[in-house]
Amino acid sequence: MHLLLRDPGYTDRLAEFLASVGQPAVVSGPDRVDLGSNSGDGRTELEIYLRVWQVLHPDAHVELAA
Repeated sequence: MHLLLRDPGYTDRLAEFLASVGQPAVVSGPDRVDLGSNSGDGRTELEIYLRVWQVLHPDAHVELAA
């Protein structure tokens, strides 16, 4: 699963945030964070974390790609 960011300035911060909530994340490009495969409840949990991220960083647009 991949996360694409519109502003690459947030990439490292997003990876750190996800790691802090137990979602191992790897920065794989200036605007991309890769995660292990999540399905079912794992994907739902990730979507909840991304909603929290959006509240904390309203200018940091993140797109979830499979």
